[in-house]
Amino acid sequence: MRCLRVGMQKGGHEMKFDLVIAGVGGQGNILASQAVAKSAMDAGYNVVNTETKGAAQRGGSVLSHVRIADGEIFSPLVPQEQAEVLLGFEPLEAMRYINMLGRHGKFIINTAPVPTILSNLKVDEYPSRDQMISAIKAKGVEGYFINATQAAKELGNVLLTNVVMLGAFTVISDVLPAEAVLEKLLSMVDEKFHDDDARAFECGRNLVLDQMKKV
Repeated sequence: MRCLRVGMQKGGHEMKFDLVIAGVGGQGNILASQAVAKSAMDAGYNVVNTETKGAAQRGGSVLSHVRIADGEIFSPLVPQEQAEVLLGFEPLEAMRYINMLGRHGKFIINTAPVPTILSNLKVDEYPSRDQMISAIKAKGVEGYFINATQAAKELGNVLLTNVVMLGAFTVISDVLPAEAVLEKLLSMVDEKFHDDDARAFECGRNLVLDQMKKV
């Protein structure tokens, strides 16, 4: 388990925000969680950013916790049924952790499956995409399903999936300005990737905004 605890007290109203990112190794959810965490630090909040890994190699489960608050944060891990947002970079991992969401929490889930090491070894049975979506909907929480992986492929690089998801996150949460999150992300990657990352970020925002317009 990796834990980053930094930040400073910010005066005014009391604010608490818990984000959980569920995915598998190689999807880039650690970079996404760090972009959110560091943006919050820059805004003056107390932040705890923790990652737990089922396996260090690609294909193992990775769960990121980002806790943001005005006051002291007593635990590095988001408690069950308390997260304001769940980002599911992979649908089966999202289904595993959907109970992390609070009653009024929201999710964004990438519908493209990435079978884990255990499922590839036939230790775990991997459900169908429709089964996973149905199970998540049955929890009664609100959110959006997007194919971030396909969007990233259409942009020319499947590795942009995490940036698409990060952009989508900034639509359903106003805890941090979208511009600040994108700026922090770009500061963490090589300049040669900036244009592609900016396009992927905006693509993720549009995927959710388009769904909102249809409601």
